[in-house]
Amino acid sequence: MQTIPRRQALHQLGLIAAGLAAACTPVRVLVSAYPQAFDDDDELVDRVLRAFVTAVIPGAPADDPDLVRAYTDPAYPFAQYVGFFAADLSRRAAQRFAGRPFERLDVRQRTAVIAEGLAADGTTRKLYNGAVVLAQIAFYAGMYDDKKGCPMIGFEGGYHWHPLSDMTHSSPERFLSHARTADGNFA
Repeated sequence: MQTIPRRQALHQLGLIAAGLAAACTPVRVLVSAYPQAFDDDDELVDRVLRAFVTAVIPGAPADDPDLVRAYTDPAYPFAQYVGFFAADLSRRAAQRFAGRPFERLDVRQRTAVIAEGLAADGTTRKLYNGAVVLAQIAFYAGMYDDKKGCPMIGFEGGYHWHPLSDMTHSSPERFLSHARTADGNFA
């Protein structure tokens, strides 16, 4: 029986681990197999996430301060994956569009990158679906501003005063039944 030198065994194990990390999303997340910049540079992540949200919600204002707040909010489990998610969007964009960053692509190109992520392996698909749903909930439900509402769907938000004339019908007697006698009493 022939023994393998330690150096060769470590080299082969390293190649196997690198292959797993490159091919399997859960392993890539666990070992943080994405550029460190996405964990260190909050502005980079913010730009990528804003580009993502404006692609999945047409008409969303890119300068809204709460547009991507839900992704990094520690109250939601997505916050622990936000660096990986932004890095994955950037990686897919660079591979598909000759090294161009995701946030600099036009909406049609960003949509193609997102569709690719939604069609990827099961874990990546769950991550992308969760990101889309979280964007919709945060934007349309006004998670961080109850009074703001969402004009795109005609929801004005809560706690707006309206005069009584706006809340009642102008002639409610139309909806009442007719009296049985001339004086309004039942016979």
